[in-house]
Amino acid sequence: MSDHLVTALVTGFEPFDGARLNPSWEAVRLLPGELALAHGALIVHRERLPVTFEGARGRVRELIAALRPDVVVLVGLDAGARAVRLETTARNLAGARIPDNAGRRPRGEALVPGGPPRRCATWSAPTLAGRLRAAGHAVEVSDDAGGYVCNATLYAALEALEAGGRTGVLTGFVHVPGPGAPGADDVPALLTALLIELADQVRRRRAWRQGVGRASVPRAGRPLRVGLTGGIGSGKSTVARLLARRDATVVDADAISRRVTGAGGAVLGRIRSVFGDGVITADGALDRSAMAGLIFSDPSARRRLESLTLPRIALEAAQEMERAGAGGVAVYDVPLLVEQGMADLFDSVVVVESPLEQRLERLERRGLERAEAMARMAGQADDEARRALADVVLVNNGTEADLADGVAWLWDNRLSPLRRLGAAGRPA
Repeated sequence: MSDHLVTALVTGFEPFDGARLNPSWEAVRLLPGELALAHGALIVHRERLPVTFEGARGRVRELIAALRPDVVVLVGLDAGARAVRLETTARNLAGARIPDNAGRRPRGEALVPGGPPRRCATWSAPTLAGRLRAAGHAVEVSDDAGGYVCNATLYAALEALEAGGRTGVLTGFVHVPGPGAPGADDVPALLTALLIELADQVRRRRAWRQGVGRASVPRAGRPLRVGLTGGIGSGKSTVARLLARRDATVVDADAISRRVTGAGGAVLGRIRSVFGDGVITADGALDRSAMAGLIFSDPSARRRLESLTLPRIALEAAQEMERAGAGGVAVYDVPLLVEQGMADLFDSVVVVESPLEQRLERLERRGLERAEAMARMAGQADDEARRALADVVLVNNGTEADLADGVAWLWDNRLSPLRRLGAAGRPA
């Protein structure tokens, strides 16, 4: 399984507006045609695109159809950027402050009349950025690829993949800064690390579909990454606590959420601008009770809140997990793993499952009324959806001592062997 080849299409752009070089292509052309993976290889197809709206869009469609890549990484220049940016969103918009190399200068035209207003990259940009940051690369996440040729190319690539029924291809855009900017000289190394992360995600997905488990994909020089999830009241937090006692590095999504929405938190200002002062406490933190009242009665409000908080949580969580180091076990305790399509970001997915009545009783003891508990459960994936993506299911239908026995089995028979094999560089 782990010996399968992965193919990537990586594009840069020709020089534009009379320039001699384009840093995007200068970085891409330095990539080797083949990158070594642990017990595998990544074939890299490097292509230079024209800086024209029609030419770039047409060429990227041709390349995707001809190569049928597993990964598509489009690279372009943003001369004003302070760091490399991983883009999450392309807009159905062509808008140019300067003409393209063919002299075309559209002003607010639709790229695809009648097409969706936005198309989203299919990679998890915040998680990837967090892992790259942990490795020492200067990288940011952006949710707007602009309106120029870069944006048009990403929109065209995502459109072509959808039309071909290949929406699972990991696809996104990288904006690189101009020469002299911080991190500009690091771009080839950053692209290499990004491609290896994406290739291993492809291999984990293949392994899962073939029934051999995500952890069959070997890794080297990094922790065993475990995604821990379960419905509200399932006992997931208890499992996390028990794993922490066994030397796992546990990263808690809820704890990070409280930090980034606390007084002075990284996303609090954006929350205030969207939802107003009514969801801010007197001491300047998020009023979680007031916000809960909003999002559980208004699904659109919940989506808006998640669009503000989840990317930052994912970025910080990825950085914290990497601190476990090679040979360590990093556990991400995250309620929305299934809902956010995160399964293949991990070497192993552990689902904690518990009968409905037991969950409701636990939540009542915590002061949550049944009606509100049921409403919260309705907003989460169900047991069947979580079970379908699990590598391990821990059934929590007894006492805490029984659950501790299950965690001991998980640690001794699954996680510890995987940790040892991964640290040794052999297939896990």
